[in-house]
Amino acid sequence: MAMSIPDPRGDVCWGTSATYRGRAHLVPVSRTVGLCGMPVDARFRERPGEPLMCPECAIAYVTAVFPAQAAASDLRHKVRLRA
Repeated sequence: MAMSIPDPRGDVCWGTSATYRGRAHLVPVSRTVGLCGMPVDARFRERPGEPLMCPECAIAYVTAVFPAQAAASDLRHKVRLRA
């Protein structure tokens, strides 16, 4: 089940949620939820100092900006087992 997120290479801001105050979320400017899917109540241009960055937002950002594209030929290896 892959979640489709908007391209975060554009304009993003930071958000916090009253539901989970311990994390700062990356939020595309045109949306009201973080890249992780958590709704945000407050938005900030600069990263808030106290909360840690949401790890799910970080992974979603890196995955979207630097997609892994491995060719099938790169994944084949010749393995020989000896008895």
